[in-house]
This record gives sequence, C-alpha cells and structure tokens, in this order.
Amino acid sequence: MEDFMFSAISSLTAPFADRLAEKSRNNYFRDALVISREKTELSPSETQFAIFNYMPSWVTALMSLRNKLVTLFGFDVGKANFKTEKTELDVGDKAGFLTVSEKHDDEIINQAEDKHMEFFISVKLTDTNIIVSTLVIKKTFLGKLYVNSVLPFHYFIARAVINNARKAGRI
Repeated sequence: MEDFMFSAISSLTAPFADRLAEKSRNNYFRDALVISREKTELSPSETQFAIFNYMPSWVTALMSLRNKLVTLFGFDVGKANFKTEKTELDVGDKAGFLTVSEKHDDEIINQAEDKHMEFFISVKLTDTNIIVSTLVIKKTFLGKLYVNSVLPFHYFIARAVINNARKAGRI
C-alpha cells in the first residue's frame, strides 16, 4: 500500500554521487528519495522550503512526541518546527533544528549535531528531478539505537512529506 501511496517517489541506492557522500563515515545511515521536478524555476533552498515548511499536522505531533522522549536521553532536539519565514536560505541560517551548512546552485545541505549523532539533509536538483537525501552518522550506542528505532517512521514520514508537497503543487 505504501508503494501505491508514494508511487511518484523512488528510492536511490548507495553510493550516491553527491556532496553528502563525502561526509559519510563509519556507522552511518544513508538514504535518498527522488521525485520528478515540476517547478523548475525553484532553487534548492526554495524547493526545501516547499517541502519541509508545510509539515502535515500528524508529522508535527509525532516530532513533538519524539522530542519529548529523546531529550530524556541527552539528545539535542533544538527547535521542533522546521518552519522558517525565508524561502531563500543562506549558509548559517536556521531551519528548525537544522543549520544550512552548504549552499550550491544545485544543492542545499543542512545539518545538526549532538553527542550521539550528526544529521544531514540535502535537497539536490537535477534538470528533471529533486533528490532529498538523509545522512546520519551514529556516534554512540544511543545514537545507533535511536536511528534503528526511528527508521520505520523515517521511511513513511519522509515519503509523506515529499508527497504532500507534490500533491499541493509546490514542487
């Protein structure tokens, strides 16, 4: 059923020919999702905004619950909401708990780090596609446990958020 619900979104397999591949180290999780690019006039930053600034309310509720739980174990959750007012972000700008670490003509990379893990999201544009990629470097046992625990949720939520943007005509 999930494949039917998210038929416009495909998974890519590692290794990826992108800037996140350069950041990969031992004990990491990596995935990438690709969807056709309809709004070719959008920059990577504007595309990121179109996808992540409009979280479904159920995703926001799940993230809030997650934040309450993981702070008990010393995870730095930062700001629970990804929303930002700027559609064109620059290096150093915040988008929720993430900070823009790199900005290129074809890609924007955001990251967050705490003692348990380092987390990256990339939004990369090709002529015809949008590639949303995640990299999580697990630094501690708790980081590994956390990532392995949330993977089923990540699989569904990442696709739902991208699909939400597609259905609304934002990307």
